Amino acid sequence: MGKFGFLILLIPALLAGCGKDNNSNSNVQEGAAGGDLVVTVAPGNPASRPLYLWTDITGTAVNAATITVARTTDLNTIVWGIATNTNTDALQSPWQQGSLSTIVTPIVQTEVDLQTNVTYRVTVTKADNQTSGYHEFTLLP
Repeated sequence: MGKFGFLILLIPALLAGCGKDNNSNSNVQEGAAGGDLVVTVAPGNPASRPLYLWTDITGTAVNAATITVARTTDLNTIVWGIATNTNTDALQSPWQQGSLSTIVTPIVQTEVDLQTNVTYRVTVTKADNQTSGYHEFTLLP
């Protein structure tokens, strides 16, 4: 293969790695994070419903009791959230924005589909109400 053939194969591979942020080739722009749980946000399908994933700080999978989402401009107003029916750690990672099941009760369903160019904070909390983690993110168009 000549040098131009190699470049033709290399260019698509380089372009495939170019995303809208440094995290991945996705529509999720990462922001601040913190807490006792490590929370991450991944693209969802549809894009307005991202996936929320969490582990403890050692990377071990753990269950949780609540997931809440608020706009960072008003962290006191939840726009979407769920809690387990029994207030136990029954939510398994990953969980998709807007998803309901027989083990959860909706807390708030104002924004089942999240908006682009708005920064949100997702918070995942265990049943003890002491162990939690958050991650801020923006959905890009």
